[in-house]
Amino acid sequence: MARKTKSESAQTRERILDAAEVEMEARGVSQTSLERIAKRAAVTRGAIYWHFSDKSALLQAMISRTALPLRDLRQCLSQHIPGDEPLRLLREMLLHGLHRLAGDQKHRRVCHIILHRCEITAQGHPAEALLSAMFEESREVLLSLCREVERLGQLRSGLTVDAATDVLMAFMCGNYECTLRHPGLYEVDRDWDAIVDSVLFGLFDTTVITPCSDLAAD
Repeated sequence: MARKTKSESAQTRERILDAAEVEMEARGVSQTSLERIAKRAAVTRGAIYWHFSDKSALLQAMISRTALPLRDLRQCLSQHIPGDEPLRLLREMLLHGLHRLAGDQKHRRVCHIILHRCEITAQGHPAEALLSAMFEESREVLLSLCREVERLGQLRSGLTVDAATDVLMAFMCGNYECTLRHPGLYEVDRDWDAIVDSVLFGLFDTTVITPCSDLAAD
């Protein structure tokens, strides 16, 4: 049998991850077998083990494929937004996450799996360590932006940087939780711009935010 090219190997890996997403969303992580994933992906179990040491490694790769660390997102958006406009950058970061939740089906599926289809076993939550790291990094990025906003005198009187950060984390986590768990009650496709602006108005002096036309055109 001829050796697969790097391109063919990469395609097989992606097909396995796609199959794992579908199976885990339908059955839950613990009830999804490698046999079912292999059958859906039209590969052998050996092919799965070639790319992933076990189901936990497959799950981690699936999460890594869709997750965009906030540090990377901040760096990307910073190319469009001046460094002295942290509030504008914060707004665009929140909107990016919510619009992605609404428009990226693969991202939404993986988030649903890790939040609602990972059953807690005797060994704990299959993605607990990765989720904790992602949560801590996200909070640190938001905290740093809130500190910058405070230094510019734009934090509402009576609020602390930590309190503002916690509100933003609760807002984002709550929307992900509600729209994924109760799609019939909480619509994912809505006017997030107006909602985000209302939240930011309660925390900061939002009169300094200017439209980001460059991002809107992307």
